[in-house]
Amino acid sequence: MATYKEIKGTSIEIVSSDPSNPQLGQIWYNTTSQTLKGEEFGTAAWATGGNTSETLYDRRGCGTQTAGLAFGGQPPASNATEEYNGSSWTAGGNLGTARYSLGSAGTQTAGLAFGGGPGTKNDTEEYDGSSWTAGGNLTTGRRYLGGAGTQTAGLAFGGYNSPTSTEEYNGTSWTAGGNLGTGRYSLAGCGIQTAGLAFGGNVSPKQQTEEYDGSSWTAGGNLGTARYLLAGAGTQTAGLAFGGTTGSTTASTELYDGSSWTSSTNMITGKSRLGGAGTQAAGLAFNGTLPPGTITNQTEEFTGAGPVTVTLSGS
Repeated sequence: MATYKEIKGTSIEIVSSDPSNPQLGQIWYNTTSQTLKGEEFGTAAWATGGNTSETLYDRRGCGTQTAGLAFGGQPPASNATEEYNGSSWTAGGNLGTARYSLGSAGTQTAGLAFGGGPGTKNDTEEYDGSSWTAGGNLTTGRRYLGGAGTQTAGLAFGGYNSPTSTEEYNGTSWTAGGNLGTGRYSLAGCGIQTAGLAFGGNVSPKQQTEEYDGSSWTAGGNLGTARYLLAGAGTQTAGLAFGGTTGSTTASTELYDGSSWTSSTNMITGKSRLGGAGTQAAGLAFNGTLPPGTITNQTEEFTGAGPVTVTLSGS
């Protein structure tokens, strides 16, 4: 039988820690874990994460899969905040204003919450990793709006009561931006203030996507599954859309490449009115409603297709 060296032209590398940037097909022996490992191309998948302490829907979030933030929700309107570390949620500082279906942006240590219900609120709050403080109010109060960007460069768009309006945040105050081409609410968004993405929503047809360049919106490629009350994550050129309703709850997951959406692996359990955070390669979904309307505290983690380190054998 041919040896690995005879096939590959090199011996299996012996290391005390895994390579920081392994190549596809590379194999090595880790002396610390006493395991034989390799790099292969993995398929996209959703996995179960730690449940939230709060059982809510119409919650919003920001941050990453290993440093996520969830806040707000209903019923009734909640001020609860939770922080995710990649495996479990812990309580954070409460919002100053209890609300649901709000907009969100930023990170776990620099989060931004704006708008929401009941009614059409214009409140903005900033999170520092432990507590929320008041920021400048939205010009137009609204709920079921989309959000993107950072705490000092936020983007709010669409929403009930102001379906075409866009506003930009500079860390202190909101100013008007370019209107959406198609007014909508119950949509999702991602990206940054100068490269934002809006998709889905309670509009006809519900698969519409628009891209923002910092001043105006232009049409992008349509979602494959028309839906609203969905969640999103990622960037304008690497977006992630998941969950929502088509009239019935869907588990559909789609990836955006800057021009078109493609289908990916479905969520474990379809959810509507859910929260989302993270990136296209490492997404986070939490809370929401399950058919026929049961409220859930479930969390799911998405891993995109791509290179992955696997254990081949161990002692």
